[in-house]
Amino acid sequence: MDSYLVAVGSACWLGILTSISPCPMATNIAAITYIGKQVDRPRYVLGSGLVYTLGRTVTYLVLGILIVTSALAVPDLSWFLQKNINRILGPVLLVVGLFLSGAFRLKFSGPNFADRLKGRVEKYGL
Repeated sequence: MDSYLVAVGSACWLGILTSISPCPMATNIAAITYIGKQVDRPRYVLGSGLVYTLGRTVTYLVLGILIVTSALAVPDLSWFLQKNINRILGPVLLVVGLFLSGAFRLKFSGPNFADRLKGRVEKYGL
């Protein structure tokens, strides 16, 4: 129980320190300025602020999960690579060389996830 409280307390303290460091502080000020430019529409400002806050929260949560998961997987990955890197590296280098020389190209068609999400958000006027 004590280690859980220490972990939660550390996460909250690091979150506070991150939110007041210079780069996120400037980003937050710019976002508040951009969101608050339509003061005559309080619901719009509140909705946009909540979406911005939710987006930052989810982004930091996903990054934290990825970093912790990656750090915990380092020993297993190291053991796997020590055993199999010679078998993997040859084909990977051949494919990368073909790609860089222009032997084949990857084409993506249609709107991607970010474009669809942007369209959906613009539809609501946020």
